[in-house]
Amino acid sequence: MPEFIARPAYQIARGLEVRGTDAWFVVLRPAENPEVALQDFQDELLVYLNAPVRIIDATSASVADLRQQLRTRPDNAVVLVGLDGWNQDSWTSLDINRDGMVRAGALIFWLSPAGVLGLCQYAPNIRSFVGGSIFELGPDEGVMSEGERQRRLEALAEHYQLSNEQVIQMAQAETLPPEPEFVEWLVLLGRGDLL
Repeated sequence: MPEFIARPAYQIARGLEVRGTDAWFVVLRPAENPEVALQDFQDELLVYLNAPVRIIDATSASVADLRQQLRTRPDNAVVLVGLDGWNQDSWTSLDINRDGMVRAGALIFWLSPAGVLGLCQYAPNIRSFVGGSIFELGPDEGVMSEGERQRRLEALAEHYQLSNEQVIQMAQAETLPPEPEFVEWLVLLGRGDLL
């Protein structure tokens, strides 16, 4: 099994936010306390995506059932759990039906190492769609490094097509949209005084 980039939940959530609502990610879940980690991950997604996040358990679901559940509220982000025990036939069937899983909301595969191996071996179309967006859920270090802060500011600027100065001017003029990303932006700029 190759090594994947370990990232805390907030970084993965920010990556989804920047990539767009229809992004597909794979998250290698921790072996210890996966239920607690899943709840924490869902909480981070709620903050960064500012949209509902559903957990769908695919343990005993057929591919047709799974597609139907994904079509229900297709703009919500979905975390798919319970795929770790899927066999080759199940993964292959899901892979063949990949286009039926395309949706407006983000899709996150919450997998153990065995689940990632199954996806990589038996679902090459899904694997290619996910691309390099496979991350190991790492611990939350709590404090961003200066490099992380700069990268986040650059990502926000690119996503919203605004400069840091424009955001400060909008905050001063009280015309800044009431989105959590702009609050984060001001905090990262050290201008929490404008909130």
